[in-house]
Amino acid sequence: MAAFNQYLKALRERKFLDIGTVAERTGVHRNTQSKYEDSRDPNFDYLVEFASIVEVPLDEILIKRLEDSKASEDAINKALKALQPGERGYYEIKSVNEPSVTYNVASELMQVKITEVSHKLIPIGATIFINTNSKSIDANSMYAFLNPMNAEHFAAKLVLTATKLKLVFDSAERKDLVFSVEGGETESHYILKTLGLLGKIVKAELIF
Repeated sequence: MAAFNQYLKALRERKFLDIGTVAERTGVHRNTQSKYEDSRDPNFDYLVEFASIVEVPLDEILIKRLEDSKASEDAINKALKALQPGERGYYEIKSVNEPSVTYNVASELMQVKITEVSHKLIPIGATIFINTNSKSIDANSMYAFLNPMNAEHFAAKLVLTATKLKLVFDSAERKDLVFSVEGGETESHYILKTLGLLGKIVKAELIF
């Protein structure tokens, strides 16, 4: 993974930032920052913070990481696909509930299996059906994601306020993810795209 580590170093140096400054602003130890520029694989939260500091779109950084990945070609291709923008290039954010709609499950919804720890109501192994056209945020609904780092699917509830975007798992096995939103809807759109938002879950078949 040395190529990706060198890429991170180059991004830092391009902004004329020293290792200590980046370490402080990303909340890691100086030695950890040095290792991230040498051989250690940075975690996702760090990459989110780092992308903001060096002013590079997070999806570009994730694509570079995938290029240096040892994952299977199929998994990498799925992850790259998840990083591509939607048909309109952004995700619509709304605060109102959408009306009920009847779907033809076989032809209108994406069907996938949950393979990553998710919201406590949807366990690993559950089959979910996703309305990929519905990416507006309704705090009372469940949403599906394709993790761009490992090409696995997971489910979470979304909460959007004026300052924060939160993925709620309500699970002892997985911490909620919270992102500060300073750039309004544009930043929210970008974060959701980077996280691999697929759409609203309208049906789940659980295994007991």
